[in-house]
Amino acid sequence: MNQRPAPDDMPTEATLLAWVASAQTGAGTPWLPARHAEALARFALMRGMGVRLMEAAAMILHEPPRDIGWEILGADDPGDNWEDHRDPQRAFALFRHKLALARNEGARLQYKLWLGRAA
Repeated sequence: MNQRPAPDDMPTEATLLAWVASAQTGAGTPWLPARHAEALARFALMRGMGVRLMEAAAMILHEPPRDIGWEILGADDPGDNWEDHRDPQRAFALFRHKLALARNEGARLQYKLWLGRAA
């Protein structure tokens, strides 16, 4: 059953700002569910920042095997690699593509993000 999260389940602006600050450190954000990671990526994009690095991990042990293709590692194919374009819009599109891949494969993942400004 595909349910939409309740509006009050989404992070507040104060929480998003705290995550943006964390995402600019070596530790990155806390582990976030996909909908919160996407909210953060959108919030950051509106401030001229893009996803530079993303880790994905299964939330429970019986999930499908972990696939690094669901992450932004700087090792993606040419044209799908943050290092190739350093454009927050393109990084956001890649981020959404990676979330869709995991969702379409039935994986329920949590995400850790690192953000940066366009070069």
